[in-house]
Amino acid sequence: MTTPEQLFADLLTREPGRPFITYYDEANGERSELSATSLANWVAKTHHLLATELGLGAGDGALLALPAHWISIPPLLAALTAGLQLVDDAASAEVAFVEPATLDAAAGVPDVYAVAPDAARMGFGASVPVGAEDYVTAVRPQADAWGSVRFGAGPDDPCLAGRSRAEVAAWARERASELGLSAGARVLSTRAWAGPADWVDTLLAPLSVGGSLVYVRNCADPEVLERRATQERATTRLD
Repeated sequence: MTTPEQLFADLLTREPGRPFITYYDEANGERSELSATSLANWVAKTHHLLATELGLGAGDGALLALPAHWISIPPLLAALTAGLQLVDDAASAEVAFVEPATLDAAAGVPDVYAVAPDAARMGFGASVPVGAEDYVTAVRPQADAWGSVRFGAGPDDPCLAGRSRAEVAAWARERASELGLSAGARVLSTRAWAGPADWVDTLLAPLSVGGSLVYVRNCADPEVLERRATQERATTRLD
């Protein structure tokens, strides 16, 4: 049975060099692009932070309170590869990934890592939010070889929203069909990451059809969005 983490592993095997995430921030002019291989490096580092350094695995909970941004995808996929389930409250979490605006959501979680959306690759430097560790600093020394990643849970283990990993993979395929995603779909999204439904639609559903993502943040101008869709050859829009 397929799991969400296996969907990514399958894509990495088939098309390692193909762009998987293309990210625009229209407020600051950023454009970042990661291939499946580049993303796998980030996922592997985060996986080892969770599984090797923190010793987390099947049955443990990861709280994600993150923006719709490319830097948010490695923690989600790494939590899945390590066998963690994605939870929506601090009381059920052993680890949390936040941005400064959502730090309070992780109150009481033993290990909290913050991302810096405006300086995602560099992190916070000397300005790490009180009560959290800098995500980039924490993952930097970890091994980045995808071959060192070992899935920490099976298809029947819990994943998110009360569903097993196999059930979430099936959910992703169902949503891909409902959204009209064809094989290799290129999905442009302006959605916030508000929880499981958004994660499935913007990440797992495209993965289930071997597709890719374009995130456009801080943009309310329909002409700009149409231009990005054309430039990136988007086949589907999620607003």
